[in-house]
Amino acid sequence: MDIAKDLARKGCPDFTVVLAGRQKKGRGRLNRIWRSDRGGLYFTIVLRPQIPIMLSTRISFLASMTLARILREGYDVDARVKWPNDILVNERKISGMLTEMEAEADRVNFFNIGIGINVNNDPSRSVAQAFSLKKILGRQISRKELLSRFLDEFESGMQLVDFDCIVSEWKKYTITLNRHVRIVTNQETLEGIATDVDDNGALILKMADGSLKEILYGDCFHQN
Repeated sequence: MDIAKDLARKGCPDFTVVLAGRQKKGRGRLNRIWRSDRGGLYFTIVLRPQIPIMLSTRISFLASMTLARILREGYDVDARVKWPNDILVNERKISGMLTEMEAEADRVNFFNIGIGINVNNDPSRSVAQAFSLKKILGRQISRKELLSRFLDEFESGMQLVDFDCIVSEWKKYTITLNRHVRIVTNQETLEGIATDVDDNGALILKMADGSLKEILYGDCFHQN
């Protein structure tokens, strides 16, 4: 992601892809460590979408929905999305995404989306709740084939999608709604029932006192 950000600032074309065989300093949300051993698929896409800034958050929802659909239809894996954009199989994490954006006024200069997918690596040795495609399917998976298919479908989606419908489509793949969840942000930790996700991707959390709270960003942990 650091290399992709540097390339983006230097003016690289839309849909430039930076790929790594492994990472020594892989990171996730809230500066958490993302294990990036050989055998996994780690890449960042530089996007220059011609859309209002307020719609930019929906790009990551399109990406996670696209990946979940590919895993379900192409690999017969029951992939589901946990808010905001982790991919789970049997409640165990198989993929995570991280975004970075730079903008001026109402114009997006670039929107970078970094994606890590556990393919042929074994993350469970260090993270018990992680999973890989190889572990699920019992065979090696072509990372090139998976990457190619994702890039093709995601690029088509970026060109053709109705941004007003992304989140409603994404909801078909999620397992977060109507569950008791714990949300961790840089400022606080909250618990409640995930009742909805609005059109901009914010999680609507029903608190113990019945009030509703809008969560724009954070780590989500399913509690049941």
